[in-house]
Amino acid sequence: MKNILRISVFVLCAICFVGCKSKEEKAAELIKNELSKSLYDFDSYKPIETKVTVAKANLFNDTTCWNLGATLGYGMQQVVESRERMDDAKDHMAIWGAPSYYSSSYSDNQYYKYRSQYLEALSEATAGILVCQKIAEEIKDTLANIDTTLVIGWEVFHDFRCKTRGGSPEIGHYRYIISKDFKSIILCEDREGTDDKRTREALETITTDYWDNMDSEE
Repeated sequence: MKNILRISVFVLCAICFVGCKSKEEKAAELIKNELSKSLYDFDSYKPIETKVTVAKANLFNDTTCWNLGATLGYGMQQVVESRERMDDAKDHMAIWGAPSYYSSSYSDNQYYKYRSQYLEALSEATAGILVCQKIAEEIKDTLANIDTTLVIGWEVFHDFRCKTRGGSPEIGHYRYIISKDFKSIILCEDREGTDDKRTREALETITTDYWDNMDSEE
């Protein structure tokens, strides 16, 4: 009977201990478990700071918007690269000059070669913009149906130290959207990561007039 009583007391104490954990402790524990699956050198992981605030539904916290934003960001990057090829081709066209009575067949061929490259890049940029505009409209439609007063969980900013694959020390700066019960991660953003920075920048264009009258040669 005494053993049963001791076990019951122990279980109750454990439940109370878990229940008394702060929001920061609960979030840090969930994040630590998640990072154990992805960090190259998890043994070097050392948390620095964890900040927790209420997360409401919005453009940056909705998984559908975020995933579409990632696709939009990639598309925007492709358009930028196409424009860079256009500029490079135009520069070469200017160097060789348009064919004339006095130009050589070699210079004419060079001009037409770069003109072809320019037109190809222009076509890619134009098509890319059309695709990006469609994605942007899809994000806008999704955003229009989001209740921005709705609390969806917790927004957590978590900074930590770890080592890279090469053994160099670095500091991670992550943002998480976590469920209300602190049991699951809804969204993760690497605030220093190239891909996530591109996604955020793409989403920031949604509430502006960025996509109005977009020109492939801008």
